[in-house]
Amino acid sequence: MKIHLVHGIRTGPDSVVKNLIPYLAGFDVRYVDYGYEYELETRIVNPMIVGAMLPYIDDGDIAIGHSNGCAIIYELMSRGAPIRAAAFINGALEQNFVLPAQIEKVRVYWNAGDEITEAAKIGAAIGVTDRDWGELGHAGYSGSDPRVENVDCGTASYRIAVSGHSDFFTPLKLASWGPDVNAFVREFA
Repeated sequence: MKIHLVHGIRTGPDSVVKNLIPYLAGFDVRYVDYGYEYELETRIVNPMIVGAMLPYIDDGDIAIGHSNGCAIIYELMSRGAPIRAAAFINGALEQNFVLPAQIEKVRVYWNAGDEITEAAKIGAAIGVTDRDWGELGHAGYSGSDPRVENVDCGTASYRIAVSGHSDFFTPLKLASWGPDVNAFVREFA
């Protein structure tokens, strides 16, 4: 089993999602660096990234995405990639996404302070960004699939509260939330 970490736009090699790697010690972690991408490029570039990643996904792999990385993972799932489970952290993804049958579980980490994914919803609505973009990172999953678990990082009493699009990855907050992501991954190990 491999863990694929997929970053968001406008980050590339300096992505905050790489800060999760120490919390995934003992696992075969693959950091997917697709470079620095702008919002308007996601409609064209995201499908190319998915095409490039598909051959490297093996049965039972887990994917963890931040922001646009969640849209990329969702498209991988929709194309039948044998991903077993995924964690979406402040996902730039629709709130009511339809989970493909082969997926066992998705954990959605969100907080109401994430204004970036509110803007993502507008970009998708007017057709200038990836068609699957939405405000998942701001408002959580709104569908009814029991395989999707919402975690409101802004109000969770068992961890340090998070507010904002990348606040999850700041050192103190990641020290609180990183073990939660590790526990999620261990469910499938």
